[in-house]
Parts: sequence; structure tokens; C-alpha cells
Amino acid sequence: MNRAQAVPAEWDAHIAAHGKATPGEARRDAAIADIKKRLTAKTQECTLLEKKLKAAQTAIAALFHDNEALRQQLAKDASSTVREREMHGPKRRSYPS
Repeated sequence: MNRAQAVPAEWDAHIAAHGKATPGEARRDAAIADIKKRLTAKTQECTLLEKKLKAAQTAIAALFHDNEALRQQLAKDASSTVREREMHGPKRRSYPS
């Protein structure tokens, strides 16, 4: 029974001196921490790019809407110009005599 009490004390001393992880586990944990850090950075980059994409989509939609409105206005102006010429006839030049 005496030895049973000494083993946990030795184990605690060993853990305090060497840590809980073996060298392989420590490398693995470091690799995992590095991957998590890179994943966080890429996630932030993706979020930023998504925001830029949404802003670009909004700008493109607004420009498309404005372009359509201008085309309709141009078509309306062109048709009214044709009607005016039909109603008033072609303009005749007066030549000086």
C-alpha cells in the first residue's frame, strides 16, 4: 500500500517536469493550432470578399437599372422625334436667292 501512494506522487512530478503531451503529441497540437490560425485568417478573408462581392452586385444592379431607364428614355425620345417629323413634315431648307 505504501508504493500505491508513491506512484501518483511520482506521476504528478513527471507531468510537472515533462508536460502531459509526448513530443509527437506536442508537434501534432502545434500543427493543429497553426491550421486553426490559418483557417481563421482564411475565413476572415472569405467574409471580406463576400462583402465586396455583395457591394459589386449591388452596384451592377443599380447600373443595370439606370441603363435600362436610359434606354427606355432614348427610345421614347426617338419615337417622339419621328412623330413630330411625321406631323410637321420634313424641314425644308430655304436657299438664299
